[in-house]
Amino acid sequence: MVKFTDFTYLLLLFLIVAAYYNTSHPRKWIFLLILSVLFNMSWSGYYVLVWFGLTAICFFGGKYLGNPAHSKKKRKTLLTFLIVICLLPLLFFKYLIPINNSFSPVVLNWLAPIGISYYTFLIIGYLTDVQRKYIKPEPHFGYLALYLGFFPTMLAGPLERARQLIPQLKNPVNYDPENIKAGIFFIVWGLFKKMVLAARFADHVNPVFDQPEKYTAVSVTLAVLLFSIQLYCDFSGYCDIATGSARLLGIRLSKNFANRYYFTPSRTESWNSWNITVTSWFRDYVFFNISKGVTNKTRLEFNRLLTFVVTGLWHGPSWSFVIWGFLQWAYINFEIRTKRFWERFYSGFGLRIGSNAHTVLRIIVRLLTGTLIMGWFRAAELESGLRLYSAMFGFQSGALSIFTSGFGLTLVLFLILDFINYQMGENEDIASFLLKRNAVQRNLSFLVLVQLVLIFGQITVANFYYIQF
Repeated sequence: MVKFTDFTYLLLLFLIVAAYYNTSHPRKWIFLLILSVLFNMSWSGYYVLVWFGLTAICFFGGKYLGNPAHSKKKRKTLLTFLIVICLLPLLFFKYLIPINNSFSPVVLNWLAPIGISYYTFLIIGYLTDVQRKYIKPEPHFGYLALYLGFFPTMLAGPLERARQLIPQLKNPVNYDPENIKAGIFFIVWGLFKKMVLAARFADHVNPVFDQPEKYTAVSVTLAVLLFSIQLYCDFSGYCDIATGSARLLGIRLSKNFANRYYFTPSRTESWNSWNITVTSWFRDYVFFNISKGVTNKTRLEFNRLLTFVVTGLWHGPSWSFVIWGFLQWAYINFEIRTKRFWERFYSGFGLRIGSNAHTVLRIIVRLLTGTLIMGWFRAAELESGLRLYSAMFGFQSGALSIFTSGFGLTLVLFLILDFINYQMGENEDIASFLLKRNAVQRNLSFLVLVQLVLIFGQITVANFYYIQF
């Protein structure tokens, strides 16, 4: 397998870029499709046949759904049938086998075809958009296959919509030095997040999650909070490397994380700032589908709960993920329903709504409450979750501490990242942020980032966390 964090990948990527811009425009898609299939095979082997089969179903199904000669009822019936067919491999590998197997859900997630969740979601979204007449069916099998298997997004997103990515694949841009610079900035930024921050945080929190009963309640609580940061650095780091890889080819991918995620004062805002392309997919293709024509508020709230639970189950067949999804819904629902109460509460302490002090307090409360839900996500299994929270609340805890060597340095490095994120705001990314600086500032910032990766980064790191999903 070719990992994003391997030197081999970076070397191959720049050879690919050189070859890509020396390939004629009409043949660029062939070049990228071959690379994407080879990349898929390096991870999944013969499982690439699953991807190919689903791609064929998507292509021919899309042509039928886009044919105006067929009635709306027939197209809707076929869409339902196609969605069921496309979900079968995902249900088999990710849910049916684990239920009938002694392996843990996490282990079995790694045995499933890599990326199957993502290209299955892409297919469902594409077919639904064609049936709704939001887009026309793609008449070229090769471009559709490339869209569903594009190597930077194959493993864990971002989950691109067809109307956003396919036009870029069909209309490649000429060589532009600005795209090369931007791509490199994205990749180095992603490597800093993954190899420096996520890897170092993992070293601190993994021992706690492995044996929570040996650690103090404070250490277990802090480990859950830090795992949220680890996951953010890990997953957003992956997305940055994927975005940079595509940008080197002149292709722009969607933003998947808000820069100021850790400055969002409410759980509702933070939910909408995390894995944006996937959460919006569940909103558009799950919640909106089951809520079409529904006006009853109780039914709508139940549909929203169901969407959150399905989002949890997407991560794996475990009660811990169900609990995680339910708690996310409960927290956001509670937050919305008690908004006026909390405004009066804060005003009673002399805090003006919207003031800096009020916002900072809300951020702290959100971090200390909402983030603790992530313990169920990290536990992955019900028994592990119960052990974790038992230790957190002091029912079964020990004397070990999470404050080990290098802990302070890891926090300082994260604060550097968060400071840069805050400076960027939400209208910029790391590439645009650096490119608008003068040459001295830009080159100095880039060299500092590279040095941080080389000095504090870990050469051997675990796979990106979200690849297992």
